[in-house]
Amino acid sequence: MKNYRLHFIRHGMTDSNKRGAYAGRRTDAELSVEGIRGLLRLKEEYEYPKVDAVFCSPLTRCIQTAGVLYPEADLQVVPSMAEMDFGEYDGRTLEELSGREDFQQWLRNSLQEAPPGGESMEEFTRRVATGLSAILAHVMQQELADVAIVTHGGVIRAILTAMALPRLSPAQMLVGNGRGYTCFATPQLWMRDRVIEVAGIMPHGARSAAELNPEMIRAMERFQQLSEESGG
Repeated sequence: MKNYRLHFIRHGMTDSNKRGAYAGRRTDAELSVEGIRGLLRLKEEYEYPKVDAVFCSPLTRCIQTAGVLYPEADLQVVPSMAEMDFGEYDGRTLEELSGREDFQQWLRNSLQEAPPGGESMEEFTRRVATGLSAILAHVMQQELADVAIVTHGGVIRAILTAMALPRLSPAQMLVGNGRGYTCFATPQLWMRDRVIEVAGIMPHGARSAAELNPEMIRAMERFQQLSEESGG
């Protein structure tokens, strides 16, 4: 049975990541100096496998990450692989938003509710599924055995949640900058069930996909607290 290997990689760190702000489709941030250094350290310590093609979110932080990790590759930009549109919440931190009633409402039902001017989780997941379907159609048509997909943490979580087996725990779906997962795609399984199979951690040799900086850990803990307080 033919297997295609998809290496999902989250972009390197940006200043928005470090301060714990929502950095979505509208925030076209560049990598920070620390983010570039972090990618180079990961590349030196672990293995980013050779690939036949690199697919990429259209946002600058992903294009720059692909340039660091795969400098010789011709990038194929896939607009549907952009991060979630957080609307008015984009660029703001949890502390800046915690007092807003509409933010509390969104936390209670982010699956169907959208931030003002943004997209709901359902809309986002459908968009990502469309993008992944387009990538896989090209991969299978061209017989590309290994491809990298440089994208965002939210995109990777959406794929792992809705389109990948085995189901991972919420903690496992939190991928650090420059990290992610390798998945196998087989034509039969994809065509029948629209799922791919989680096979390992990216970069290869790393013990965890979820190594996060302290600022992001504090932000996620605060998000969980706010979500529980709002009943979400």
